[in-house]
Amino acid sequence: MKIIAQIGYSQTETWIARVYGDASAARLEDIASLPKSGWMPVGTVEFCRAAMAHQCIVESAPLDYPEALAKWMPYGGHVLCRYGEMPHGWTPEQHQGIHGKPVVTKLAESLWKPDTPFWASPYHRFGPEYRFYVLRGEILGYGRYDDREDDQSDPLSLDMKAVREIINAYQKAGSPAGYGLDVGVSDEDGMTKLVEINDGWALGFYKGSCSHRDYLRLLEARWIEISAHLAQAVSYG
Repeated sequence: MKIIAQIGYSQTETWIARVYGDASAARLEDIASLPKSGWMPVGTVEFCRAAMAHQCIVESAPLDYPEALAKWMPYGGHVLCRYGEMPHGWTPEQHQGIHGKPVVTKLAESLWKPDTPFWASPYHRFGPEYRFYVLRGEILGYGRYDDREDDQSDPLSLDMKAVREIINAYQKAGSPAGYGLDVGVSDEDGMTKLVEINDGWALGFYKGSCSHRDYLRLLEARWIEISAHLAQAVSYG
């Protein structure tokens, strides 16, 4: 599939798109002049959202905390609330013992209003954190992304059995074709737990065991999945 990589986006992802994919480059403001179908974006969430809107693709509901995976989440997962219900003075940096974020993926803080839907949960300390790249239930590889990744003496170890249990449970519950599974090893009890799920239509690449080609395979599989209705419209139109 043709790839349009965002100019000015992360050098790693755009380099992968150009070297291993059929890619050209464009800016956010160029999307309006691009074809209405037949290509996938590689770029920021904003860039990918604009590509969806341009191609009449309906954005999927956020995946962050699937109910089927609640047993692997700290404190049983997040609850839905409103931004206005967060403690006075709360920010992601000044968390006051609460982890929170908007339900809409990567919603800019300037757009947060009192009635903005939010996820909230008691704050949980993680040590090592990893992103697994998963395509149709298969682990393509993973990379570590936390601030402690250079600490070779870190005693906390990843439980691969738990990771596979999470993937299997999500697959059974109806996971998307491609996604990023973020897991962390708890600083509190040493258990491997779910941090969040990241949808495969806009997924950052962390250096590790996932190959560049497999990373693009994941993105393409998810883009084909979310744009499938366009092909059907052409077929039956």
